[in-house]
Amino acid sequence: MNRRSSPGLGQWLTVSLMVAIAIFLLVKLYQYAGFRQYYPAGLSVAGVDVGGLTRNEASELLNNRYIEAPIVIFHQEESFDVSPAQANFTLDRETMLSDADFQRVQQDFWAGFWGFLWGRPIEVDPVPLAATHDREALRDVLQNIANLNDKPAQPPQPVPGNLSFQFGEPGTQTNIQASFADVEAALYRPTSREAHLIVEPLSPSRPEINLLTRLIVNKLQDFEQLTGGIGSVFILELETGEERAINADIAMSGMDLLKIPLVLDVYQALDGRPTLSQQKLISDTLVVQPDHLSANALLNVIAGQDNPELGAELVTASMRQLGLVNTFMTAPYDDDGRNTLETPANSIEELATNPTPQMQTTAEDMGTLLSMIYYCAEGQGGAISAVYKDAVTQEECQTLLNYMQKNRIGSLIEEGAPPETAIAHRHGWISDTHGDAAIVYSPGGAYVLVVILYKPNWLEWETSSPLIADISRAVYNYYNFDAPYLTN
Repeated sequence: MNRRSSPGLGQWLTVSLMVAIAIFLLVKLYQYAGFRQYYPAGLSVAGVDVGGLTRNEASELLNNRYIEAPIVIFHQEESFDVSPAQANFTLDRETMLSDADFQRVQQDFWAGFWGFLWGRPIEVDPVPLAATHDREALRDVLQNIANLNDKPAQPPQPVPGNLSFQFGEPGTQTNIQASFADVEAALYRPTSREAHLIVEPLSPSRPEINLLTRLIVNKLQDFEQLTGGIGSVFILELETGEERAINADIAMSGMDLLKIPLVLDVYQALDGRPTLSQQKLISDTLVVQPDHLSANALLNVIAGQDNPELGAELVTASMRQLGLVNTFMTAPYDDDGRNTLETPANSIEELATNPTPQMQTTAEDMGTLLSMIYYCAEGQGGAISAVYKDAVTQEECQTLLNYMQKNRIGSLIEEGAPPETAIAHRHGWISDTHGDAAIVYSPGGAYVLVVILYKPNWLEWETSSPLIADISRAVYNYYNFDAPYLTN
């Protein structure tokens, strides 16, 4: 029997399959050899996939993502396209693409071919971003955006009708330093190049003291134009020492306002606590009384003898020691003596106030004295401690103010503050001059207020009392503008 030597069907199929596989591998090998000219699949440069791209194509793609594409910066609801060039942002493409070339050529040929064949490229190390920018240039960009969009807080404004202050409008302020992190992160991202500026609310400031001054000056101008008189005002915030003076250095009649330094000098003259009768005299002097008998009796206590003129002279000397050179007494109360002293306040040309010759002061002197007594009572030292040493104690200063708080008349400075407000004050009036000097202990802080009004010949109570109350209300509302005391 002859055996057939021709191959069978199975052999033909095997050979055909092997030839097909060989051809397939050759084709793939050829394709892979060409693919090796490009960056390997899965390679990223600066977060951008450059697999399958040439060096030039990768460079162009990086430029497109980082240089040509703007970053979008949001200022609240407003958005702004900012070119990276405005921040002097530059890419070090040479360094990054050289690293990418290294990743391409260092890859093992057959390992890479196997991954290419199975569509599973071998792992390659990503190339990090190499870039720089100018932070000051970026700051300028952000500042320009802030300048366009930030809204300054609007300050409070005076309300002349009720002598209060209208709340200002809040504003916004960009925190550029705190915004850098998000903006720079967007600048160094190939996608999602958006950033949000940190915009902080800006609260309106409290009223400026100039607003209060304007209210008071307007009130005084009306008074002066209608009456031919003149008004003098001194304000001092006791916590900060901020003060405001309006005609406060003009010589005015001392009136009952000088009973404050008189009582202070009583404490200096006494070696110990006042007797019960002396306490009664002090109380009657600082609280409303129809006569001046108690004050004149205290001048004798100061003199150490029955000599009120000497007592007045010693009060004046004490004021000089405290630096209050415009305050003096040359005679007791109800004494018509015409002897006077020359002071900087009363020696000016054309003095318009015609102050009482034997008893004068200024709003500034009285306000300064009240502040000295306050600091003494608070144990903060000051001029009284420096001048009087242990002759006037903290307890005595506080006692003096306690008496003054009992002086309740329901008008003048008192009328300009809520009834529950503690006010230590002494008022006084004569035919042509009315005044009030006070420490007001308001919720917004303690302050000194002295108001003295003069009108030639005769000053009507119906004119002076409402005006002093209005000035007091304006000052109270300035220091308590968030809880004003409004008129009906």
